[in-house]
Amino acid sequence: MIRTVVWGATLLVPLLVVTGCGREQPASALVGTEEVAEGERGEPISFTGTTMGGEPFDLSDLRGRVVVINSWASWCAPCRSEMPAFVDLHTSVDPQEVAVIGLNVSDQPAAAEEFVDELDMSFPTIVDLEGSILATIPGVPPKSLPSTVILDRDGRIASRIIGPTDPIGLARELGRVLGTEVDS
Repeated sequence: MIRTVVWGATLLVPLLVVTGCGREQPASALVGTEEVAEGERGEPISFTGTTMGGEPFDLSDLRGRVVVINSWASWCAPCRSEMPAFVDLHTSVDPQEVAVIGLNVSDQPAAAEEFVDELDMSFPTIVDLEGSILATIPGVPPKSLPSTVILDRDGRIASRIIGPTDPIGLARELGRVLGTEVDS
């Protein structure tokens, strides 16, 4: 009996890790970083929405910059853990070169506002209450939280990070897309 419980727990833990915060995330979702070679990046992605501050947002307005899009929710523990890296990134880059954008997915507005205030997130965050914007990003499993995509200057996906990242991994991927070396 004890062996069955331990064996069952051994199978359950990796399943929970793979699914991340996505409440309906399929167990087959890949977690990790995928670098997309320049010749394989496909078409530019585009979406519009409204920021948490009520301003209209159009991703295509950021063409010419490298764009880091991080999807998060206030109820997602890994999102909370990784967010300081995005806040630090936003305050340390040239905004004419790199834009950091949040995508608040499947969250309660009051909880999301509290999260933004608590973590001092000064970059724009788009409201994606139903997860419909996240679902349109190629290669990102629907409801995959946290997830990050880095777009090249043409708006094409250059990197996907499914699951939480850390400051070193984020800097490495951004440096690769910018074509600069990053100390790790």
